Amino acid sequence: MNYKQNQTLWISHSAISDFGACPKLYYYKSLYRSSLTNNRIQVASPYLTLGSAVHQALEELSGLPPKERFKASLIKRFEKIWKETAGKKGGFVDLDQEEAFKKRGKKMLKKVQDNPHVIENPSYSSNGSFPKVKLFGDKEIVLVGNIDWVEILPSGGLHIIDFKTGKNEEKQGSLQLPIYLILATYNFERPIEKFSYWYLDKDDGPKTVELEPLQSYIPIIREKALSIEKAIEDGQFTCQSNYRSCFKCREYDNVVRGSAEYVGYDGERGKDLFFVNKNKI
Repeated sequence: MNYKQNQTLWISHSAISDFGACPKLYYYKSLYRSSLTNNRIQVASPYLTLGSAVHQALEELSGLPPKERFKASLIKRFEKIWKETAGKKGGFVDLDQEEAFKKRGKKMLKKVQDNPHVIENPSYSSNGSFPKVKLFGDKEIVLVGNIDWVEILPSGGLHIIDFKTGKNEEKQGSLQLPIYLILATYNFERPIEKFSYWYLDKDDGPKTVELEPLQSYIPIIREKALSIEKAIEDGQFTCQSNYRSCFKCREYDNVVRGSAEYVGYDGERGKDLFFVNKNKI
């Protein structure tokens, strides 16, 4: 494996989710590096492309003064971003599939334009840096995350919002907002008063979520981080199916075995990008 002991171990919601779904998937996405380029790898996915383009268009607004956020068309921002990941680079098998996903993205952002709500209110801008929290005093294990939107409420407190581009709602017990609670509490120096998901595919505004106190989540996050650390120390990333691969890690298995098509370098994530034709797996 490519991970070196004593490196900082970065823990995020996606890392925890990947490891829980399949340890081998986590290894491929978070630790494995190409023997040719020493870069990490990413399988191009229409769903990832859609989510990234929508999130990037909205993220660009956070750096603007509230009154200027909708002076330029949000749809045009999206279309400009989309051009960078068209075709196989976006994981699309053909133009029809790409147009269908693009149409979904435009519809979501049209909904935001028509229901600006919190987007026109003052917000906290991270200026490109992700909030971090060291989970243990004696270990280099760091919790990190990219919070989609942080609205500053009239009280001075914060409203944490996570934009969702998928069709399904976040599962009960998800650690995404609890992780954001921890990160925001230790980095933003303001009270966190509200948490929401905004399901852009179906809702006109954010849907409030109630969370437990911060201290109830920290032991859970620490336990999951230690499980990942142990797997790294033991070099054990067996597929959750106990076979060579499962439907969760199979595409990455194809990349590592050399049966995927290289389609470019993703500079934003620092990864080599590959297209896997699901019809041929």
